[in-house]
Amino acid sequence: MIGYGVSGTAANLVWCTIGGFLTYFYTDVFGLSLGAMTAILMISRVWDMVADFLMGLVADRTQTRWGKFRPWMLWGCLPFGLITFLTFCIPPMGAEGKVVYAFVTYMLLMTVYTICAVPSNALQGVMSDDPTVRTRITSVGGVGGSMGGLISASCTLPLVAFFGHGNEAKGFLWAIGIFAVISIGLFLWTFFTVRERVQPPQEQNSSAWVDIKDLLQNKPWVLVFAVGVIAALASASRLGVLVHFFKYNLADKDLTTVFRSIGVVMGLLGAIATPLAGRLLGKSRALCVSVLLVGLGSALLYFTSADRLWVAYASTVLCDFFGGIVITMFFAMLGDTADYNEWRHGRRATGIIFAAGSVALKTGFAFGGLIMSGVLSYYGYVANAEQTARSLFGISMAATVVPGFLFCLAALPMLFYPLGSEKLQEIKLELERRRELPRIPPN
Repeated sequence: MIGYGVSGTAANLVWCTIGGFLTYFYTDVFGLSLGAMTAILMISRVWDMVADFLMGLVADRTQTRWGKFRPWMLWGCLPFGLITFLTFCIPPMGAEGKVVYAFVTYMLLMTVYTICAVPSNALQGVMSDDPTVRTRITSVGGVGGSMGGLISASCTLPLVAFFGHGNEAKGFLWAIGIFAVISIGLFLWTFFTVRERVQPPQEQNSSAWVDIKDLLQNKPWVLVFAVGVIAALASASRLGVLVHFFKYNLADKDLTTVFRSIGVVMGLLGAIATPLAGRLLGKSRALCVSVLLVGLGSALLYFTSADRLWVAYASTVLCDFFGGIVITMFFAMLGDTADYNEWRHGRRATGIIFAAGSVALKTGFAFGGLIMSGVLSYYGYVANAEQTARSLFGISMAATVVPGFLFCLAALPMLFYPLGSEKLQEIKLELERRRELPRIPPN
């Protein structure tokens, strides 16, 4: 479990830095226009969603002495670290050259991230066949991911200041270089310590088309997918503009580090609390309640000001504690939908189920970034300039009310989720019975 947990740390060291700081880096440090940045992020993330799906299909069909999913962390970790570093380099080029460089490096980063992250996520679905144990595994992974997020939130800007001495470009390069080296080591740790224990049925020989058809007929997965898309849409809007909110609306960019650090700690506590929430409420009800409370916390931030920072503290506690439950429960429930797929169709496709779950999050983040950029552009945001009252209002809306509404909307699919605790136990026992049957060789 510890070995699995550190893969979350490795991934989130980079993912949370991208989510929390890349928009600011591209506009205020790298020098991209808002339009160019939006185009790069959208095109690259569309490719990223396709790459996730393809990676799931490939991982399910990988056959090595190390298993299906573990070896991809061994093969992908070094390219991942290198491309992460190159993404935060600023080349001595003109405006057009910089746009091309940013596009190429970000496309490559999304690709190598997928190679490591999709198999890593799928591992939690094959480490145990017990839904309760899988929730604990996912909780440990959430704690590891929160630790990566905490390091990113609390250390990125201080490292930028320490190494940059006023030169943010140099500071970001050093900070991300350190994160990249740490991520490589942690992915290797996961490779050497985790084992895959749940195998697909021996007679399984499905095609990619059959896997896709099974996925679309998997009602529990479709509903979890919908929650992931909408919640990620809300998160991208909120997180992508928090630096701008603290820098311009509250006139103190350093508050970003304080509140993001508090938020990640709360997210870690939420990940720890997820198994308890699942036992008390059931997984689907716990997810439903949690996204509603995250929505309330997001909207609450609208009422903060420089002399009412306690509102921001309350908002952060609500958003990130229950946000920790949301993301952890999301992945735990993906494992349950893999069991459902095997129970209903006699075929197990763990890789594509978790890959498609990752697509849900990235779809949300892609369009959430578009919403955030659109709101900022509509209200007249100009980087590194004194903001008008209209642009300050737009920043506030993108960080508070818009994500608050979307989080509340994400609760709706869980009203129709069919896999309660009793049904999951029934599925587990039936799958155990099938696996104990002697294999009948084909004629």
